[in-house]
Amino acid sequence: MKTFRSTSLTLYLLTGLLLPLSASSAELEPYTATGEYGFSLPDLRDQTHALPNYKGKVVLINFWASWCPPCIYEMPELTQLKKQMAGKPFEILAINVGEKKYKVRKFTKLINFELPVLLDTRSQTFDSWGVKTLPTSFLVDANGQVRYWVRGNPGWKYDYTLSVINELITEATTSANLNTSTLNEDKP
Repeated sequence: MKTFRSTSLTLYLLTGLLLPLSASSAELEPYTATGEYGFSLPDLRDQTHALPNYKGKVVLINFWASWCPPCIYEMPELTQLKKQMAGKPFEILAINVGEKKYKVRKFTKLINFELPVLLDTRSQTFDSWGVKTLPTSFLVDANGQVRYWVRGNPGWKYDYTLSVINELITEATTSANLNTSTLNEDKP
């Protein structure tokens, strides 16, 4: 237990020191593939999450693993992004790929990662979404359509990345406001 904790902590710290030297070159790209994308996965508390439950919100789906240094490096940025978007119709779902629940729980406690972590222990969602590398993230609009994706860390704090997310949030709130005003106009 102590060896796992010290080894994991060392890996986490080294990753944090070394990876900034290789600045992220990944960029969000429009997602053009077609098909039905969804999932129904448990979180660390055994509560099931499904993509349709988030309709009306922009959702960032991030596929990651504890053994993946770029994934670990990205985690503080994801946490900061969630704080920055507080109060907006926005959610981040971190889908761990292929690892056992007890290992994921220990790892997230070790690094104090507090975003919702879903478990894809058999990598079925990973495969059905066509993911090939970690980390890979998808931005899903408020209607449940995958709109953007990125392999690697796009820099969740960079202006371009934030502008794409805010654009999707604006679409969601504009659409919601139009629906509300239409409903109000229909009342006698």
